[in-house]
Amino acid sequence: MPDYGQYKRPQEVRFEDIPWGSIKKFIPPILVIVFVIITGYTAFYTVKANEEAVILRFGSFKETVGPGLHTKIPYGIDRILKGEVKRIYNEEFGFRTEQRGSSSMIGYEYPSVKEEKLMLTGDLNCAEVHWVIRYKIKELEEFFFNVKNVGETIRGVSQAVMRTLIGDRSIDEVLTIGRTEIEQKSKEDIQGILDSYKCGIDIQTVLLKGVNPPEPVKDAFNAVNQAIQIRDRIINEAEGQKNKILPAAEGKKQQVIKEAEGYRIRRVNEATGDVKAFQAVYEEYIKAEDVTRRRLFLETMSKVIPKCEKLYIIDNDIKGLLPMFEFSAEGVKK
Repeated sequence: MPDYGQYKRPQEVRFEDIPWGSIKKFIPPILVIVFVIITGYTAFYTVKANEEAVILRFGSFKETVGPGLHTKIPYGIDRILKGEVKRIYNEEFGFRTEQRGSSSMIGYEYPSVKEEKLMLTGDLNCAEVHWVIRYKIKELEEFFFNVKNVGETIRGVSQAVMRTLIGDRSIDEVLTIGRTEIEQKSKEDIQGILDSYKCGIDIQTVLLKGVNPPEPVKDAFNAVNQAIQIRDRIINEAEGQKNKILPAAEGKKQQVIKEAEGYRIRRVNEATGDVKAFQAVYEEYIKAEDVTRRRLFLETMSKVIPKCEKLYIIDNDIKGLLPMFEFSAEGVKK
């Protein structure tokens, strides 16, 4: 047979030519090593810091363990189900956040999004409602075993509760003052329903991201809202003027009334005092008419005489009194 060098056909190895005697002594150590590796791999497991793990033994729940290195019965007898109990999960309604590298975009045009965001208010208006639910896992056993699909359950319950709350309120309440109440009430209602299902979920927050009128009527709705705002502004300004003018007028009225009351009381008191004084004088006058008459005369003179610029004392027997006055032009002017 010719020699082809490096392309020489290799010699065939036959089964009976294998030296089984020398190989058999290595088989037991290899099996032991494989057994130890498989046993170690299936007997130990690690739970991360933000996780908890549920242990199933022959498919039945045994216990829940926390973070760290743990052991279990190997070879599939114990199974481990892990869940991130410290993570905050989000469920978005009426929009979807699309992650594109380091940036994110919000999409509103998905078919399911259009259906879930459109709602009917209590005054028969349409509104597009966008909201977010943030929740955590509080009971890992309930989360895994009581409900088949927790995420879909949360979405269904949330939409039912939100549509009920929006349907009980007018469009103005939904857009303005009722938002905080809707958020709080929806959180309580959703949590109550999920607790009744034993989902093992703790609702952290319900946040209304936006409430808008549908696009076809958005311009008309904004025009109506602008007119309402102008009306409210005018009413508020008028109320402000009224609240400023009426108290001032009321205060002025009360001032005039009080002044009149004070004047009345003062005049009554003065008249009462004058009457009492006159009565006292009259009583004294009756007791001694001549003395009282002289006293009154003297008291009157003591008040009148100091006001006179010139004083003339005339005897009753004098006749031809006028020439004695010697009126001058200056005296006449005075």
